[in-house]
Amino acid sequence: MRKGIYAAQLVPYTGNGSVDPETLRRWVRHNIDGNGLDGLYVGGSTGESFLSSAEQRALTLRIAAEEARGKVSMIAQVGLLDYAEVLNLADIAAESGYDAISAVTPFYYNFSFDETLDYYRGLAKRTKLPLIVYVIPALTGKPFGLAEARRFLEIDGIAGIKFTTPDMYLLEQTLAAFPDARIFNGYDELLLPAAATGADSAIGSTYNIFGPIAKQILNLVGRNELPRARQFQRLLNEAISQLVPIGLYQCLKLLMDDAGSGSGFCKPPFRRLTTEENEKALAIGRRVKKAAADLIAGS
Repeated sequence: MRKGIYAAQLVPYTGNGSVDPETLRRWVRHNIDGNGLDGLYVGGSTGESFLSSAEQRALTLRIAAEEARGKVSMIAQVGLLDYAEVLNLADIAAESGYDAISAVTPFYYNFSFDETLDYYRGLAKRTKLPLIVYVIPALTGKPFGLAEARRFLEIDGIAGIKFTTPDMYLLEQTLAAFPDARIFNGYDELLLPAAATGADSAIGSTYNIFGPIAKQILNLVGRNELPRARQFQRLLNEAISQLVPIGLYQCLKLLMDDAGSGSGFCKPPFRRLTTEENEKALAIGRRVKKAAADLIAGS
């Protein structure tokens, strides 16, 4: 797996809730050729996977792999509540040429940590691909600390963690304790502090649109040019703070259309945006992208 910026791949759906294959292909190519990203994280929250059927998830994994295989690193998020389907999706990821799989910690039911560890042991034993644990306590309701990280990373086959928590102290401690693990920052709005702490890779939904901004942040921090990195992080956070209240995934899909890459609906119960909200989101996206282009041109 390459280091760098990975888009949490958006997935376009038609008005009746089915996957739009041709638009998905265009969106994948946009992230590779247009944004110049280092990798794709397919089948996660941004892809609305937990609102999708196992068949739709399998189709998404296969289509994305057909477009991206050999061009960028690919991680397939296969976690869901039906364990048999988790294993099936892991097999599909391996057959499709993914570089790694990832799986969110089991949620909804109040599983013990030992049960969660058994879940990952079984998955790691089933697949030959490296496994990235997807930690997102805000959505799973499960606590996560250095002790949990250690027990995850002691499992044979677990290669790293998608670290979607705002605790930068914990991130630093995890990076220091496990220098050989692949730790991906998962909060786009905290890319700069995560990179300054030592994270060399990140996975994010806004990178579908603002990937070049994210790459600038990571590269500038690597060159110790923190004042300029802060300028780009400020732009990214401006977009996030204004798009989230409207509806982040709806806005990102709208902006993919504005980039000439197609359009897509979000699955229910995500709401449809109004015409006024569409216009507002487009204006925000265009303004932030232009400001970033001006910053890059002035460097």
